[in-house]
Amino acid sequence: SRGLGDVYKRQVLTRRYTYDERYTCDFVFTWICMYQSKSEDTIKILCIHKSEGTLISSDFFDRIETRGDYMMRKVLFFDIDGTLAIHGHIPESNQKALEALKEKGYDTFVCTGRAPYYAENLFGKLVSGIISCNGRYISYRGEKLYGVPFTLEEIDSLRKKLDDLGCGGLFVSDTFSSPYHLEGDVLTHVKKEYGEEHIKDEEDTYYTCDFFYDTLEKRDAMIEAFKDDRIINDHGGMGSCDTSTLVFDKGHAIKYVIDYFSLTKEDAYAFGDGYNDQAMFREVGQRIAMGNGVDVLKEKASYITDTVDNEGIYKALKHYELL
Repeated sequence: SRGLGDVYKRQVLTRRYTYDERYTCDFVFTWICMYQSKSEDTIKILCIHKSEGTLISSDFFDRIETRGDYMMRKVLFFDIDGTLAIHGHIPESNQKALEALKEKGYDTFVCTGRAPYYAENLFGKLVSGIISCNGRYISYRGEKLYGVPFTLEEIDSLRKKLDDLGCGGLFVSDTFSSPYHLEGDVLTHVKKEYGEEHIKDEEDTYYTCDFFYDTLEKRDAMIEAFKDDRIINDHGGMGSCDTSTLVFDKGHAIKYVIDYFSLTKEDAYAFGDGYNDQAMFREVGQRIAMGNGVDVLKEKASYITDTVDNEGIYKALKHYELL
């Protein structure tokens, strides 16, 4: 066999390997080393247990006989609104699809402009990880993996621009959001959507900011004012929008996850429907646009599936033979 200097190394967390329908086992690994016999098409796997450094014999995995029998790791990224959910409701077919992916051992991430606490409450038990704040906050298995907070200077600059535009904002931390120039029906709606306990007039470390406007003229002026540093993802002219910074967006977060787990673009799938999902498509090999998605995203897709309310996710997973 090839020496360990030639093996493929992959740093991972808890993984499930089903190497025979009668045997399924869970371990926590620090390293997995794969190597192929020179004389035959046989995969060997050598493992080191994370907690004790105990070497586990590769013979235990001899039932993995060929490269075709070994399911290489895949990671799937899903937008929430318009992709996995409709106004906070998860269609039954999408919930079952996520549960089936989890059962098969795939890593799944929701990738959203929403707040970390909102995404965790909605999807925490269904996915492996969460990319929230349009990329600037990443968690995996309930623990923070990486974050890109706003600096105090950036916060001051955002507030000044919103003042000049006559617009409002919602500054988002990992556990709550702080309203800025929001009142009346708008503030009531925000509290209802996110939970009143998550809306506080307090300072914290912020990772993103949603914008609010009361006329389309102000929305257009806002898009122009921020065009050099962020993308404005308008919510259908309804008075609010989430924002995606050019310096670190959903795509940068996906690249971080792919690099962290030593994967490749071809190992990654992204599902989306909105303008800000173009950043996701930039960093993955498999780009799936929802049937209800915007045209510019469909133009960049490798596959266009059905709509969110007509089992679009499930149909795409079947198309790629992931289910």
